[in-house]
This record gives sequence, C-alpha cells and structure tokens, in this order.
Amino acid sequence: MTVPFLDLKTQNRAAWHELKVIIESLVGEAQFILGTHVQAFERSFAAFCGAKHCVGVNNGTTALHMALVAFDIVAGDEVITTPHSWISTSWAIAYTGATPVFVDIDRNSYNLDPNLVEAAITSRTKAVLPVHLYGHAADMTALRDICERHNLRLIEDAAQAHGAQHAGQTVGSIGNAGCFSFYPG
Repeated sequence: MTVPFLDLKTQNRAAWHELKVIIESLVGEAQFILGTHVQAFERSFAAFCGAKHCVGVNNGTTALHMALVAFDIVAGDEVITTPHSWISTSWAIAYTGATPVFVDIDRNSYNLDPNLVEAAITSRTKAVLPVHLYGHAADMTALRDICERHNLRLIEDAAQAHGAQHAGQTVGSIGNAGCFSFYPG
C-alpha cells in the first residue's frame, strides 16, 4: 500500500464546498495582497494569538527573514537556534548574512534547551530563535529571561504550533516577534 506524503484532497474533502465558495470569492475579487480579506485575516489571527499586530506575508521563511531584518540582524551577527527544525529557520538567518548558532534540544520536549543557550551567547549574539515543534511551546519563560538578561531579541518560529500555549500565552505573541507558516500539511 502506498501512503501519500500529503493528501490534501482527502484532508479537505469534508470542507470542500465551503472552501470552494471562499476560493471563488478571493479569485473573483483578485485581492491577493493588501485587500479586505487579508486585512480581516490579519485582525483575526492577531486576536487568535493575543498579539497587537499581524502582517500577512507569502510564507514562514519570509516572515522569519523580515523579523530578523526588522531587528537589524546583519552579517557578522549570530542568532541562536535549534538544529531540529525545517531548514527555513536557518535559511532565514543566513539570508541576513548572520550565522545560525545551533544549540541542542531538550530530550523531553524536542525544543531548544534553555539550559544550554546561555553558554552559546557571545558578543556577536543578537537574537534567540526557538522553534515550537509538534504543537508544543518551547520554554519561553526561561528563554525570555535569558534574552532580557543579555539584551537579545526573542523571535519565535511558531510554524508548527498554531494555538499552542505557554504559561497562558499563545505562541507567536510571547517574544519580540512571532512567525507562522500555513503550509497545508
């Protein structure tokens, strides 16, 4: 038996009629960027995350890159992150010219181990970029404390944890910026 990697047809079968109406409306209005649908999404998703703002972009990699650029991460800087992620996390750092510094994961959560982060901080470190994996939040309390002590930015890769919570806060709204992806798989 062959099991497809990503079977969107089966996944969306139950909601297809509702999705078709929405897709036809979007295509008919031809407002794929900046339009009323995007603005409504941004307001709704910001509220869902408990964030003040949301800016819709084309994908999660771009979101990460934009966050890094917004915080003036440039060539010669270092960003602490996890090697246990999709390659886009590291790519976004590399696109700025900065160097990803890999810190191992916690063996129970599979997320960035805050107990190992501080030892990796150097004079060139400008940010910590944890990845919330498998629907589970990284230990944001510990990571935020470390970042505050060292005056570092905390940028969340929340692409795999929409709606996950840490200490009563939704991921993506805990650090200085949160980045998501809506890859359908």
